[in-house]
Amino acid sequence: MDFAQNVVDRRMFTRAVQFFVFAAAITIVATIVTYIINPDLKTAVEGLKKSTSSEIHPATGLDKIWSYFRHNGLAVPFQMFILALIPIPFLYLLNVVSTSALLGVAFGIALQVDLDQGVKLILSSIPHSIVEIFAYTVLAAALFEMNRAWRMKIKKLFKKDSVQEQQSLVQGILKTVKIYVVFVIPLIVVAAFLETYLADLIFHGVS
Repeated sequence: MDFAQNVVDRRMFTRAVQFFVFAAAITIVATIVTYIINPDLKTAVEGLKKSTSSEIHPATGLDKIWSYFRHNGLAVPFQMFILALIPIPFLYLLNVVSTSALLGVAFGIALQVDLDQGVKLILSSIPHSIVEIFAYTVLAAALFEMNRAWRMKIKKLFKKDSVQEQQSLVQGILKTVKIYVVFVIPLIVVAAFLETYLADLIFHGVS
């Protein structure tokens, strides 16, 4: 516990929670808007298929867990890290925003197709979706610090304290890597198991 607290301080945890609340709000709004506007379901479903990993859904068991982790635990965090290297604030949140929005669109479509089945789908998706998105927001909170240090380094590139800013950037990168290993990877693994094994139990268990 002490080690975890040393890696993620209170300020970073608070920022992660704020990002998570923001992501949850996007999902809720996207669900309501999609349900109200009644989009062309065929076009919307095709768009969702193109926007999601085609390797995750056909797999089962451990293969599904590995496919889930490879996409959500490796590819997405790598994309967020690359975006954080661009000296623009909050650009690394694009993956969080897109994931939350697509989730809401999927929920809205499911409710339109069949209200009862849609509710069951939402209930079965909530556990792994919460864990997955929270993992992204924890990473985003770390990338916030790294991106800020990078922007400060660029601003002060020709000043005398550039060495100090360089050290701050290196510390930000190392801290981001620690958070990824200690928090993000375990959370994504948990989310993978929840989607693979718990989601079906909830879906078929809800009367």
